[in-house]
Amino acid sequence: MLAALTACSVSAQQAVRPGLSGNVSLHLSWMQDDSHLSTEQPAVLNSLDDSGTKEEKTLPLPMWDLQWGLSPSTALYFKSALGGMASSFYLQTGVNYYLHDSSSIGLGFIPGFLDNEVWEDPFLTGSARTKTDRTIRGGVFEYNHIAGSTVSFEFAGGKRRIEQEQSGSGYDAATQEALKREGALYYAALSQNIDFNRWFGIDWKLHYIKDKAEGKAIANNRYGVELTAKQRYQRYLFMLGASTAKVDYEDTHPIFDKTREDHRYGLSATLIYLAPFQWRNASVIARAGVDEQSSNINFYDETQTLFTLGLAYKF
Repeated sequence: MLAALTACSVSAQQAVRPGLSGNVSLHLSWMQDDSHLSTEQPAVLNSLDDSGTKEEKTLPLPMWDLQWGLSPSTALYFKSALGGMASSFYLQTGVNYYLHDSSSIGLGFIPGFLDNEVWEDPFLTGSARTKTDRTIRGGVFEYNHIAGSTVSFEFAGGKRRIEQEQSGSGYDAATQEALKREGALYYAALSQNIDFNRWFGIDWKLHYIKDKAEGKAIANNRYGVELTAKQRYQRYLFMLGASTAKVDYEDTHPIFDKTREDHRYGLSATLIYLAPFQWRNASVIARAGVDEQSSNINFYDETQTLFTLGLAYKF
């Protein structure tokens, strides 16, 4: 769900200008989440059969896509992003090379400077769970506007590391081995922006994630699709988005004695007001969305609700 903010607040550079150029935005976000895996949940979990509690938090969310032109066809970039291989907020830096057919090729690196908090042992009951850091590092290849078209492709690969991996600490060694979260990640996405006229358009994206976690009960394949309709009226831009994904896990979960299977659904609505107060390069962005994950293992069911209000500026 968060990934849609990237399209709202920043956009890929289409031409190389000397020096610094790009987009920056700042959003105030309110989020509600009931996932057992979230570290916003109470540290003490009484039972694996309990439902997650609805926990709320408000936080600032900065987004940016900055470019430093080195030549008429080459630029360094540094940007923040959401979703993708990391399935969360992350930083990416690299180089873009622009071709004569209006396409561009990018080679980037995800340095993993920003850690995400997770539980050392998400399945611990009866005593306080301890937080630890999850880090994802990797590389990214992007081919935007392939051969001058409106189709783009992205491929990424990397590693997920857990600082203190203690999953299943209350169970035997075989169970702990099956629940290890560290491992390789691979991500591929094909997308297209279709503008039927200057007022209406549709964006779509197909993505695939291969999660080669060391634990066979955690390793999985994810297949997803996203669709966004865009309608412009005067200085307003309305966007309605929908997404769905299916996640198949490779082996039986040793604690719940079944192979996990998840289905994810998301809906969002976005309103963008262009040039507020006659600020030509600015825009105000308001967004609401909900994501739901339905699993054949109730422990993994979750619902996430998000509201954001932000200001973006292009220079």
